Amino acid sequence: MQDSKIVGIYLAAGKSSRMGENKLLLPLKNTTLGSLALNTALTTNLDHIVVVTKEEDPLDWLDYIFFTSLFVKRWTHVTCAEAKEGQAYSLRRGLQEVNAMKAEAALVFLADQPFVTVRIMNNLISRYRTILNEGRERDFVAASFKGIVRPPILFSRNMFPTLEKLEGDMGARKLIRKSFIGNGDTIEYEDERAFFDIDTREEYEQVKEGIPYK
Repeated sequence: MQDSKIVGIYLAAGKSSRMGENKLLLPLKNTTLGSLALNTALTTNLDHIVVVTKEEDPLDWLDYIFFTSLFVKRWTHVTCAEAKEGQAYSLRRGLQEVNAMKAEAALVFLADQPFVTVRIMNNLISRYRTILNEGRERDFVAASFKGIVRPPILFSRNMFPTLEKLEGDMGARKLIRKSFIGNGDTIEYEDERAFFDIDTREEYEQVKEGIPYK
């Protein structure tokens, strides 16, 4: 079981409606907001990453380094024709690709969470591999802060059919809170900043200035 493939799904197809412009293109920490979490994920123990965007996305928010020989074979770009209908459709599109790769599990993470760490992602992967090696079954392994599940979330392929039935803006986190909390493991973290997602101009400006926001 140790070699079971775990693939990341990078959800980057949002409308940025609260920001008023493409937030993934905003400068942050010497790159772009949308590049930060992907760069982190590419240095983790994930076997591959599927980047899901809108159909018309020119990928101009991606740092040039992702197209170099160092990283270009580590990720695949797919588009979601129904991205405007909500995050569930982008997740479905990513799962189609993960299924085609015959992966054992998918780690779902968000393009507007720039401070997620290698440690958090690798801990989820390590915990899931331990579960497999011990012959146990879990639907998911999730990060949490103060007992509340936050992305990134790692899902067993047993959960793929359920995730593929999600509609609209019902994300995977809501599904766990609603129905599946007893079927998975959570890893608690104390650093709330790691889970910040940037939706508004105010949040972006505060993060740029290093001011924690609520």
